[in-house]
Amino acid sequence: MFRFKQFTIAHQSEGLKVNTDGCLMGALANYQLPKNCLDIGTGTGVIALMLAQKFPEALVTAIELNPLAFQQAQLNIEASKFNSQINLIEQDIKEFSSSPFDLIVCNPPYFKNHLKGLASVKNMALHNDSLSQEILVNKVDELLSNNGLFWVIYPPKEMDQFIWIASHHHLNIRHSIRIDNKTANHFRSICCFSKQNGTLVNEHLTLTDSNGLRTPSFSELMREFYL
Repeated sequence: MFRFKQFTIAHQSEGLKVNTDGCLMGALANYQLPKNCLDIGTGTGVIALMLAQKFPEALVTAIELNPLAFQQAQLNIEASKFNSQINLIEQDIKEFSSSPFDLIVCNPPYFKNHLKGLASVKNMALHNDSLSQEILVNKVDELLSNNGLFWVIYPPKEMDQFIWIASHHHLNIRHSIRIDNKTANHFRSICCFSKQNGTLVNEHLTLTDSNGLRTPSFSELMREFYL
């Protein structure tokens, strides 16, 4: 059980635990007054719930393929005060169609050609067999509004590859945030893409200091969410 200020996430499976990647995505993904948001691969529902808290006027659609993850997200969303704001759908994103979204977010699987363990839920959460970068880019290109923003998180090497693929589908990188800490340097990248051209904004966020304590910047980012 992971308790946030305005909702609680239960995670009964090893592959469905709340992690820093998801919390960072929920906190950093931004858009000025979106009408509708899409969370691709919602898992426990944590990002969808964070978006609902951040954008109380927006309708949040959350897509999840794995039945066990879907059931867990359903319990978490139904138990929250944001349940009427979130539309949870059990479906493969490859088969999903909709009118365009102002804001799309994704905390995707990113391991490719790695040995897998025995836990099928965790495998789906970590390995990109079910959602390759090419598929993700194609669906975002299809579902993102002309003025919309797409936010995604990957390890640095995978993000470099994703940026290259996105550029060939007219998705332009607009914002890049380097995630690091004092003991493991650059270990994640969060980037924002748009169909529009514009100046690239580069930032970096250090999560913890040499003692393993949250930095003031990370604490401030999560102030509205973490207890």
